[in-house]
Amino acid sequence: MKRFAVVLLMLLMAVSGVAQQRFDIGGSIIDPSGVTAMDMFNYSQHTHTFGTARSAAMAGAMTSLGGDMSTMSINPAGLGMYRTNEVVVTPIIPISRSINDDPSYERNNSTRFAMSNFGVLFKAYEGSGSVIAINVGFGYNRLADFNYRTSFYRPENASSIAGVFARQLQQSGMRSDDFYDNDDYFDWWRIDPKYWGAALGYRCGLVFDKDSNGNQRGWAPDMYGTAPSVDQYTSLESKGSIGEYALSAGMNINNKVYVGLTVGMQSLYQRRELYYGEQYTYAPGDAPAGQELRYFNYNQTAIADGAGVNLKLGVTYRPIENLRLAVAFHTPTFYSVDYSYQAAMVSRVRDNSTGKVVSPDPESMTEVWRDNGPNSWNFSSPVRLLFGASYTFGDKAILSVDYERDWYNSIRTDKTPVGEDVYDGFFKQHFKGSNTVRVGAEVKPLPILALRAGYSFNGSMLKDKDTVFSSPVTYQTQYATAGVGLSFGYIFVDVAYQYAAAKQTDYRLFYSIDTVGESDSSGNTIYSDDYSGLFSTRVNRHNIIMTLGFRF
Repeated sequence: MKRFAVVLLMLLMAVSGVAQQRFDIGGSIIDPSGVTAMDMFNYSQHTHTFGTARSAAMAGAMTSLGGDMSTMSINPAGLGMYRTNEVVVTPIIPISRSINDDPSYERNNSTRFAMSNFGVLFKAYEGSGSVIAINVGFGYNRLADFNYRTSFYRPENASSIAGVFARQLQQSGMRSDDFYDNDDYFDWWRIDPKYWGAALGYRCGLVFDKDSNGNQRGWAPDMYGTAPSVDQYTSLESKGSIGEYALSAGMNINNKVYVGLTVGMQSLYQRRELYYGEQYTYAPGDAPAGQELRYFNYNQTAIADGAGVNLKLGVTYRPIENLRLAVAFHTPTFYSVDYSYQAAMVSRVRDNSTGKVVSPDPESMTEVWRDNGPNSWNFSSPVRLLFGASYTFGDKAILSVDYERDWYNSIRTDKTPVGEDVYDGFFKQHFKGSNTVRVGAEVKPLPILALRAGYSFNGSMLKDKDTVFSSPVTYQTQYATAGVGLSFGYIFVDVAYQYAAAKQTDYRLFYSIDTVGESDSSGNTIYSDDYSGLFSTRVNRHNIIMTLGFRF
């Protein structure tokens, strides 16, 4: 409750001094019709704990270690340490489990089969001078995983999303007559996609702007009675990932200095299917005299499909035989994302005068609309700087430590459909640089056997982790990893297991806070609100990764 009061105060401060009614509207159910700032952040949040099974087992602490295909996306200088050609393929089974503070009504787990890494490396040059070798590689490394499911319900609420729809349409200045063309045909192209949910609500009987006599008035939900009890049902299934196709080269200079360059081409895909439903219970005497809304179901599907490009530069220095020190710089990834969206709604309305189920619209109780784009959203991800140090204890053990700094407040947008200033200001206001530490170890009790373990801590990039956004933001992740490797001459097999626990900010399904342009005796702005309440979700992941490699 205290957190909500803080959020409410911030929203009121943002609209204070306005002389007319104004609405601040949003929430995870309201926003999917466009790419939000939280989406851009999620697409910028990469991890280097995937890749090969060896890298995964050591929590991605490979900045200085090298000699692994995953270093193409971490520090390409590591390719200079190869002495043979190599081909690897790494499948992954990502398993996620969502935990909510509210009870679930559907399954909250997701299991997929995907690709974590594949690659090929060739020795392009061998020499006897200062340049010992130049190696060239091409491969793929997984950088982010969007596969998860979550569901929950919250009974006996006082607020409904219908109130938000009504205020949203009121803010738009549209009337229901504006939805129809001259032939009285409902024309979706007259409506901005951000109002489609509200327009579906009108079509399915949630909101009206005319009274029972057909007289024009403000938008309002009419079929609630005086005080229904609202049960909320929500589920979200997300599928997709971000992967990087890397073209890399690494050079070995006197077995002391290694330098590398990667051109990274990233592929982004996410499909989200979001369901939200409300069911209404009326106390005796509270049901409306005419038509009574019993329930509605609201389904949305949003697809983001894009690509990006970046550069990675790295240097590794070996001051003594067993010690390696490294630094790598990642430019921003410049993304262009196409976005498509569709929504559907169905409702059930009961006529209390006859006891029969009726349709709120003569055409249908179900409405579906699609926007297939393309809508290009361009943005750049954070600048990243990595440092690493590793020490080898002969051929018996390795200890590797990485530090990474990511500047999330440097995310920028360009030529988005709604303008750049809103997004850029949002990132500057709420985000900061984050710190990541990765530690990995490898022990070889036998020449053919390697035992590995690691730990990674991704710190917060939020200036205030208690900030409530429309959708959850992952602000801290911890990885615990382990694995084993077997080498049989030219063939090797590595297996890794990862456990990842993420912390996310609380979020709102919907909210609408409006100021009415009046003040009380103390000068405070008078307001009213529709608000879903705060929700909390945590996602735990279990990744099983296996690499099959061949050296030649």
